[in-house]
Order: sequence, then C-alpha cells, then structure tokens
Amino acid sequence: MPPFISSRERESLKRKSKSKKNTSSRSTHNEMEKNRRAHLRLCLERLKLLVPLGPDANRHTTLSLLTKAKDHIKRLEEGERKAQHTLEQLQREQRHLRRRLEQLGVERTRMDSTGSTRSSDKSDSDQEDLDVDVEGTDYLLGDLEWSTSSVSDSGDERGSLRSSCSDEGYSSASLRRLHDTQERAEQLGCSL
Repeated sequence: MPPFISSRERESLKRKSKSKKNTSSRSTHNEMEKNRRAHLRLCLERLKLLVPLGPDANRHTTLSLLTKAKDHIKRLEEGERKAQHTLEQLQREQRHLRRRLEQLGVERTRMDSTGSTRSSDKSDSDQEDLDVDVEGTDYLLGDLEWSTSSVSDSGDERGSLRSSCSDEGYSSASLRRLHDTQERAEQLGCSL
C-alpha cells in the first residue's frame, strides 16, 4: 500500500501532472495548427493555378481567390449543363436521322422491287416493239438517204438514227425521234 499522502501533496501532484499534460497538449496543438496552415497554403497555391485570376494575379486575398474560384465553378457548371443539353439534342437528332434513313432504305427497296416488277411487265412487250422499230429504221434510212451526222433538210430535230441506236440504248429522245420518223414515213407512203 502506498504511504499516506496528505491532501496538499495530492493537489500539488495533480497540478504538476496537469501542467505536463497541458504543455504536451499545447505543443501538439501548435504542431497540428502549423501543419493545417501549411496544407491550407498549399491548397490555395494549387487553386491559384486552376482559377483564372486576371491582371491582378499578384494582389489577391484569400477571400478574392475563393470568390473567383466560386464564380469559375459556376461558369464551368453552366458550360457543362449547356454541353450536356447540346449532346442530348444531337443524340435525339441522330436517332431521328437514323430512323429516317431506315425508312428511306425500306422505301427504296420497295420502290426498286415494284419498279422492277413494272419494268419487267413492260419490258417484254416494249422490247419487241423496239426491236421491230429499230429494224425498221435501217430500212427507212436507206429509202430516205439521211446523213448519219447532220439534221435533215426539213428542219426537224432528227439527228442520226444510226448513232442514236447503234449502242442499243433506248433513250426517250431516241424513241421520240423514232416515233416522228414513223409518222414521217407514213406521210411519205413508206411502210416500216
């Protein structure tokens, strides 16, 4: 058991231990405060690099730096909102254009298939007529003695039937000339 200690001695021991604790506590607190301020200075220096300060970059207070940082953050957020809105609008437009492209592709396929059916229905009978007409033009050319490269003397817009039909391609102008030629041959009394 500890020896008997008077109350005064106890109080003095308590005071000594408290003063030792206060001293170590104060030095710990001072060290922590020093570290906190150093960290704050470092953060403010980093913030200076991130925030556009303008012409008075050397004369700023912590408050002005924080105010400019807050304004800069607001501008960035507003720019991000606008960019996000534009992105969403462009994505909607892209989806719309893709759907439209698909519709046009389907319509084109449909038109190609119906057009080829119609042209195949017409092409058999028309091809026979054209073959007969083209063969008839050789007969007509010999009778009328047309030049192969000039327009006829009557002032019609008929060119060379041989050159227009030589590649076996039938354009609407060639067919029109052929029809006009048939009419002219009938007027002259020639048969095709």
